[in-house]
Amino acid sequence: MMRATQEIFRAFKVLIVGMSVVGLLSACTSEAQVELERALPCPGVGILGGAENLTSFSGAGNDITDIALTAELERVVSRCEYDIDDGIIYVDLAVRGIAEIGPAATSREVAVPMFIALTEINSRVLRKDTFLLPLTFEGNQRTTSFIHTIEETKVPYVARIDGSAYEILVGFQLTPEELAYNKRDR
Repeated sequence: MMRATQEIFRAFKVLIVGMSVVGLLSACTSEAQVELERALPCPGVGILGGAENLTSFSGAGNDITDIALTAELERVVSRCEYDIDDGIIYVDLAVRGIAEIGPAATSREVAVPMFIALTEINSRVLRKDTFLLPLTFEGNQRTTSFIHTIEETKVPYVARIDGSAYEILVGFQLTPEELAYNKRDR
């Protein structure tokens, strides 16, 4: 009986030591994975050239008295977090800009069309989403500054293709007329 108790105790000891080693190894792996995730680069971010300014007209005219809204995107910043297990890079963006209502404005609340696009660096667009940015001009203010956040934009991650392979671009979603005006105004 004593021998059986010693065998059980020895087996239990081996089990405990084995579990401790597995726990230590998994802790090392987790810590190594966390360090890897911190070292991996975020996708580049920027404002698409030509889509950083918006001049919206009311009616058919292009005169200064026909301007309903002008807006400019000034800066975009980001931070990211890798989820290596799920193969995703989560990117949070903040876009800063300024807008001014013009003489032809009919409301102090506007919804400005914008886009966010995920691209391969200097290559093709992988995904593009559009959204409306609500702006309110308080009291008798003609201008307003804004910071718009876009949280958890998902970017694919696979081994050997990290965030540096991608670029996230934002801009105003311009009509053909607004784009032509921007080109002419340069």
